[in-house]
Amino acid sequence: MGLLFAPGPVYVPEEIMLAQVQEMYTHRSALFKALYTDLCTRSAKYLNAEEAYLLTGSGTLGIEACIVNCCLPEEKMLVLSNGNFGDLLAETAKVYTDVDNKSIPAGKGWDIKKAKEHIDASDATVFGMVYNETGYGVRNHAKEIYQYAKKKGMLTIMDSVSAWPSLPMDMKEFGVDFFATGCQKAIGAPPGAAILGLSKEAIARFEGRDKIPSHYCNLNRHRKVYKEKGQSPNTPAITVFWAIQKCYDRMDKDGGVAAWVEKHRVVSEYVRGRITGMGLELLPEKGFESWSLTAFKHSKAADVKKALLEKYGITIVGCKAEYKDNGLRMAHMGLFDRKNIEIGLDALESVVKKL
Repeated sequence: MGLLFAPGPVYVPEEIMLAQVQEMYTHRSALFKALYTDLCTRSAKYLNAEEAYLLTGSGTLGIEACIVNCCLPEEKMLVLSNGNFGDLLAETAKVYTDVDNKSIPAGKGWDIKKAKEHIDASDATVFGMVYNETGYGVRNHAKEIYQYAKKKGMLTIMDSVSAWPSLPMDMKEFGVDFFATGCQKAIGAPPGAAILGLSKEAIARFEGRDKIPSHYCNLNRHRKVYKEKGQSPNTPAITVFWAIQKCYDRMDKDGGVAAWVEKHRVVSEYVRGRITGMGLELLPEKGFESWSLTAFKHSKAADVKKALLEKYGITIVGCKAEYKDNGLRMAHMGLFDRKNIEIGLDALESVVKKL
């Protein structure tokens, strides 16, 4: 069996996989109500959100749900992008509203010094960015940026698909109104669900709208059915929900969200140290390195991937866009096994020495 170091879906240990092997029940049962209530309650607590919901679908669906419930066609959204997924956020928003997309080069990170001038100059009512730009392994300094956007009176949307819970998140402290992540990355579950966190201001925003231009993603529907019945409005991926619940159990057992974040920070430092020790250059700007994956440069990226897979059964992935031919990414998120990471790095070192 091979070792998977892709940035989602990630390696899923046996205990999480087996959590999905249960007798099926209907999503209109008391059993599902208990499951879904537990997941929504714990998600809201972990995120310090006013409310939280799960939608069956990808993290991208979660982002679109945030946008469609927040953005008005006659208004504008300011997006700060530094890669493929920031651009995807902007492209998705353009379906529903006017978008002002400000970009910096791949590998560079956003901090308040870079972001402030764009926020100050913008007439947008909504602000959004990607917390962790997966395509280049860049950790944006989101907290100060979101706090400033809120101070300026903006509604805020955060793409945290590959960020949480590898990076800190307190929605009230950060000033995040609409939050979305995917279960198949730092949470460590199989793919199939998005987790949404909502602030009081977010709820007031979509509750006060006459029409949400989506049926499935209309959070008024999700909220109403949950408040009345403790259920989701549509048939959910129950097996995936079981897996997420088991991941949450593991996170609690391992010390909670803060401990989960810290283990990601610690392992990311270790991986970066090993990779730079091989003489390889990291792709992200210094001080903006991701805690959930490490991106680095190699002139023969395709050959490295091929050798790792064919000789060792190890999967790492390339980078996006301009670094697709000379960039590589190794993920270390979710329920990773430290011994497996060491095996992967040893194999990478062996391959690099021979190329």
